[in-house]
Amino acid sequence: MASLQEISELISSRDLKGAAAALHKLARKPNRADTDWSTAMRLSSAIGDQETTLAFAQGWLAQSPADPRRMIAVIEALSAVSKYDEAAKMARRLQDDPLGAADAYYFQGVFAARHGRRDEALARFRQALKSNPKHTPAWEQIALLNGYDDFNADLDAMMALANQPLSPALAIPLCYALGRAFDHTDDIDKAFQWFSQGGAIREKATPYDIEPYLAYIERLRTTFTPELINHFQNDVGGENIIVVLGAPRSGSTLIEQILATTSGVTPTGEHMLFRMASLPLGSMEPPDMARAADFTNKDWRQMAQTYLLGLRKRFGPARFNTEKSMLNATYAGLMRILMPQAKFIWCDRDLKDTAWSCFRSHINANRWAQKHETCAQYLLAHQKLKDAWANAFGDAFINVSYEGLVQQPEETTQRLFDHAGVERPENWRSFYESDNPVATASLSQVRQPLNEKPVGSWRRYEKFLAPVYERYFGA
Repeated sequence: MASLQEISELISSRDLKGAAAALHKLARKPNRADTDWSTAMRLSSAIGDQETTLAFAQGWLAQSPADPRRMIAVIEALSAVSKYDEAAKMARRLQDDPLGAADAYYFQGVFAARHGRRDEALARFRQALKSNPKHTPAWEQIALLNGYDDFNADLDAMMALANQPLSPALAIPLCYALGRAFDHTDDIDKAFQWFSQGGAIREKATPYDIEPYLAYIERLRTTFTPELINHFQNDVGGENIIVVLGAPRSGSTLIEQILATTSGVTPTGEHMLFRMASLPLGSMEPPDMARAADFTNKDWRQMAQTYLLGLRKRFGPARFNTEKSMLNATYAGLMRILMPQAKFIWCDRDLKDTAWSCFRSHINANRWAQKHETCAQYLLAHQKLKDAWANAFGDAFINVSYEGLVQQPEETTQRLFDHAGVERPENWRSFYESDNPVATASLSQVRQPLNEKPVGSWRRYEKFLAPVYERYFGA
């Protein structure tokens, strides 16, 4: 059996398929007392293997079933594979431990919010604060849900925390909570100050260099040419997959929820199943991904089948699956090769609104949104990628604007459903009443009817944003 050091070396050499196989083998030996579970979880997470990460977390917990840290690791791993009921059950176990009670209530609140149970979620976040008044992530969730009991009292409590010394892990969510609180009262100056402070603390803790990403986008654009893609345009595969693409905060969750109002369409949210299916290619560098287009490579059909079986195993049988993982904007060329009959929908939104929404949202994966400049550069590169896919994918690709969706909903949604190849139901406007789990920053917005309030939202902060936005996006 390969050691963790040997598995790490396999990952470094881009033998991800071999690393995954070795990790799977190790995960089947849960009683090994000498296993470094935290390292095993880190390695499986590094290749996107969420199921194996869960197995290691459960093995770690089995050695000390009452350890709050290990219970939290299992809760997070269960959540990553959409096992929210099991995660909530584990969280209820955790609340019996004084050291873990606040986190237990917090997780229960998160899972309730993801299913649209707002009142229950807010009650759990309040319980988390009662158990631990410094649990700033609970304040952030209350602010996201606009769930203040007594706004002035809540603001005073948050400001009192802000005047205490806090670790970055506690200070960052508090900054975003205060930003939203002052936004709620239209105190633009203070709101912008707190959003900016949250971004600055994040940037200091995890500095972000945009240049490698910009270079990666260029490699994608030059590798996945229309000529390469067209080799597969008449092949079979992916007929039941609807890929929803776009930048974060551009409306992809909204579009997925609208499509899911049709019977037979199962939303799958965000996951790593496509990444896992493509492990035989090695890295997700464009040359590695483009290897799938080699007609002598018999594995490409197997990769597509592995992905489709993964969807079925996790989400059950479905006539159609929507797939909206954010990374798929960069994986779309490979997805088009492996599943040539899949439909692609790009969600567009005014870049200034998108940039501001990203900057004011605390999303750990979006380190590029910690600063206005890198946020703008990222989104401009994303637009170039959209143009490349539109040029290469032909009729399989449509662009749907967020503004069109909320301002001309009938025409825009009809075009959306027609492209997806499913009938638009009479009740599509009731998408916000669904209890489909939503695990993105849009979980509050998609529980409301369509409205135009987010259109032009950046203009409330124009005096701060205009200098940067005009430089990158134009007047």
